[in-house]
Amino acid sequence: MVSCVEQCKIEERNLRLADGLGLKNVPVDSMVTIMYSEFLKDMLKINKNFIMEIEDTLSDLVNKYKTRNNSLDNLNKVKFMYHDFKPMNKDKRRAVHELAEAFKMTSQSFDAEPNRNVQVKVAYNSEEPSLKLSQLGKEVLGDVSANKRQASQPT
Repeated sequence: MVSCVEQCKIEERNLRLADGLGLKNVPVDSMVTIMYSEFLKDMLKINKNFIMEIEDTLSDLVNKYKTRNNSLDNLNKVKFMYHDFKPMNKDKRRAVHELAEAFKMTSQSFDAEPNRNVQVKVAYNSEEPSLKLSQLGKEVLGDVSANKRQASQPT
């Protein structure tokens, strides 16, 4: 059991973290640590625009699903919504699958190469993560330019 003093320290740290990341009105108890894979962190360093585009699409899907169902009575609510992404390479598909998981969506790949694509399914439990991958700071990701310099040096 966590003592009151320890719990208060955790809550204070979470509030400072939320403030530092520019997150407003986030309940402390909802600040669950999301563990993004090293693969996703590397993808963010390499192609931040792609990651942000996928996160924006997934956020829009969650919002559309919730808005649509909030405006309908129980008999007419939709159970699921689907979205098909355009064909993409293996690494980008993997990133979509992992990001969909962070949004509590299921995903599946369809078709053969070069037309292989990902379909995500939004359901009642889908939601935006409390901290998106694109919101991670340099202290978590490391210095991208330093990583590039290190990789270019001969071994």
